[in-house]
Amino acid sequence: MAAQVPPDSIRADTIPRRLGRDTLPGSDTVPARASQDTTTADTIFYNLPELRGSRAQGWGPGVWSWDHDALMASGATNLAELVATVPGMVPLQGGDYGTPLAISAFGVGGGRVRIIRDGFEVVPLEGGVTNLSRVGLGGITEVTLDRQPGELIIRMESIRYEDARPYSLVEAGTGDFDTNFFRGTFANPHALGGSVALALERNDTRGPRGAEPGSNTGSWLRYELHRGDAAGIAVDFRRMSTQTDVTDYASPTSRTDWSIRGRARLLAGLTGEAYWGRSTHKVTDSTSIAYAAEGGRVTQTGIRAAWEHGGLFATTDWRKFGGDRLPSSRLDLSAGGQADAVGGFVAEREGAKWMGTRTADKRLRAWTRPLGGLLTLFGSWEKGTVAARTGPVVHPLPVDTTQSDTTQADTTSVPLPEAPLFHVTDRTTTRFGAQLAWRGLVLSGARVSLEVDSLLPLGLEMDRGQEPLPGGKRSGWEASATVPIPVLDGLSLEGSLQQWDSAWSYMPRRIYEGAFVYHNTFLPTGDLEIWTRIGVRGHDPMAVRVLAAADSVGTALASVPFYQSWYWHLQIRVVTVRIFANWENFSIRRNLQDFPDRVLPITRASYGIRWNLWN
Repeated sequence: MAAQVPPDSIRADTIPRRLGRDTLPGSDTVPARASQDTTTADTIFYNLPELRGSRAQGWGPGVWSWDHDALMASGATNLAELVATVPGMVPLQGGDYGTPLAISAFGVGGGRVRIIRDGFEVVPLEGGVTNLSRVGLGGITEVTLDRQPGELIIRMESIRYEDARPYSLVEAGTGDFDTNFFRGTFANPHALGGSVALALERNDTRGPRGAEPGSNTGSWLRYELHRGDAAGIAVDFRRMSTQTDVTDYASPTSRTDWSIRGRARLLAGLTGEAYWGRSTHKVTDSTSIAYAAEGGRVTQTGIRAAWEHGGLFATTDWRKFGGDRLPSSRLDLSAGGQADAVGGFVAEREGAKWMGTRTADKRLRAWTRPLGGLLTLFGSWEKGTVAARTGPVVHPLPVDTTQSDTTQADTTSVPLPEAPLFHVTDRTTTRFGAQLAWRGLVLSGARVSLEVDSLLPLGLEMDRGQEPLPGGKRSGWEASATVPIPVLDGLSLEGSLQQWDSAWSYMPRRIYEGAFVYHNTFLPTGDLEIWTRIGVRGHDPMAVRVLAAADSVGTALASVPFYQSWYWHLQIRVVTVRIFANWENFSIRRNLQDFPDRVLPITRASYGIRWNLWN
């Protein structure tokens, strides 16, 4: 689905930045947040103390972020559609709704795509990366993509209260192939002695010609107890289920994550947190013995801390895993700073233990202030190892009690290995470039080099169980541009291009996007806002993993065809009501696919409404 370019293209001075900032009739009479001794009880509300590290964003640091308003304007119905708008990102879809879904950039695979939601790591349960079809957006008001040549990290933050009134959000739409979208969110900062938030979401379709129906269904519930804004306890529960008639994939399946955390402001500028949680993967497919042992759980215990003072920050995240025990523990450290007169830097280190094997990855990035007010220089370097599983979390096969003792003998239940196999890969990357900004014109470019000892598969059903491919070296460059078109206020031409000296697994030689974008706000109150975007995105033929032929050994590669999709996105906001329409691949290009023989819907038009409101 066509998605809004990240918020760099949205004028920050014309839109509300966070939940609760939209104007409503009479809302200007609501008092701003004030101290308890000057407000009535119904205007008091609390949040857990914020716990976050670097806030650097943009092309130079390689970080893109969507707040509540940008998420609403994006047009994305799932996480992959949202981050796919970032230059160089490659969605990897096993089909339509309900089928496995992943993302990649710079050819990264297992172990190098991480998702962290409210500080809790959404660990992969089906392979080397998390299946994004089971990561919902319900209740999420901020998403940040840290796109580095060696690793992709997606951080997600749930609702934070900015008003004492209960809040509701309704998103609903429909489209071709009997496609339906729904996401409903409710948050009450005064309920059951604390605060309560919940969300329900569902995407479903019959697929082209009704041949491949599928759905994603999710729920979220959070309860918090607060001790002012200085401390609190939160309990989170999330579940996402998928169902598909595609016989290549298990169905139905579900993922459940729940956690309990305590967070407190320990000192001025220092916040700490301790949590415990569990992630469960369940497969109820009864059609194939291949899924008989799939499904299990992983526990997670963590301690987090973040310190900020002036322009400096430092964070530490320690996590211990149980159950599947891959990995057994992980430690993330980061520190950095930013000053308007100089620029900024971020230094990071990630380490993990995998059944006696240690991995460590180091990363450094820095950028200057705009030289002469126009030109920003930046660079990054990364080197280290990561590991990833190659199969799903499993549980022991049940004992077959239907057989007699004479036929059962000693073969009742062969215990499965305590943990699936894993692989380790080493990668060294550099990225150097510059960005020129002048009167709305923004030109960005970077040179990128990669050196990898091996390429890990995703580990999902599309390439599960395959061995790593030999690595090597690749070099390339990427560029991005925003060019204002003066004939109409708010109109611009935007585009990006990533080019490599040679293609790689999950990395086409060329990836591009270009679009005409119009965004403007009308009326003195700003209560009428229009976004529209018409463009094209695509990439060269791409090498993907396939199972080797029966008479060969190991892993083979196959090539999927050239991909190109022309799209259109429109959204009109009237106060807090947003009407949207999307049209994917309106040029009716056939044979769009990310994996062999998994042809994506030829085109899909959809429309609907998004409405956030206060009680």
